Amino acid sequence: MNFASIQRESISAVVGMLVERAMSDQPVKFDREFDVERRWAHVTGTTGRFVQFNFTVADPDLSVELVLPYEAFKEFCASNEASLSIEPLAMAPFERLKWLHKDASGEISKTATQAK
Repeated sequence: MNFASIQRESISAVVGMLVERAMSDQPVKFDREFDVERRWAHVTGTTGRFVQFNFTVADPDLSVELVLPYEAFKEFCASNEASLSIEPLAMAPFERLKWLHKDASGEISKTATQAK
């Protein structure tokens, strides 16, 4: 079992536990569709070799702030099939970090969209 599969299983377990807990206390009604397969990684900054980002599952109100080394961040996004967005002020530092990892033309830059 690799790091990415452990992360994916852990995230699924946490989401399942949160949904189960919410449903057991009282029924929860959502204004919109709650699809746990929808995931986003929103880069908010970089510190040294680390990427700071918010990871969201299913609903924009359900997110967690994370910090991972760049290579682990790439693996995390790929294994979770997360859509990537980058805060405008974080764009240049993030591109520099990609360049330092010789990933200036990698997968992340193809899917990245600038946050509005």
